[in-house]
Amino acid sequence: MEYLLMENPTADVDEPVQIFAELGDDRRERRRVEFYPSGVCFSYGEERGRENLLRQEPYPEDLSRLNEGGVVCHAIPSATFYHAWSQSGELPDGFQAMFGAFF
Repeated sequence: MEYLLMENPTADVDEPVQIFAELGDDRRERRRVEFYPSGVCFSYGEERGRENLLRQEPYPEDLSRLNEGGVVCHAIPSATFYHAWSQSGELPDGFQAMFGAFF
């Protein structure tokens, strides 16, 4: 397994500022967590479902190829990914977070 963090400090409100990804041996996403400027987060894969929303193409070996438009991508320790994964399960996500006040 390999773990990545992509950061975009200049992201618009509808773009994630942080994306944590777990890659399999084929360099394809197995799980992903996205954090948005508003505090909303989305997580995909395993028990969270929505595997169809994971990146389909493999990530490049040279992660610097993903660094463009203010985005910086780098490898992270597995513990950092697991912290984000567990945090995303505790935070309200998606439309529930945006409309939670109405329910």
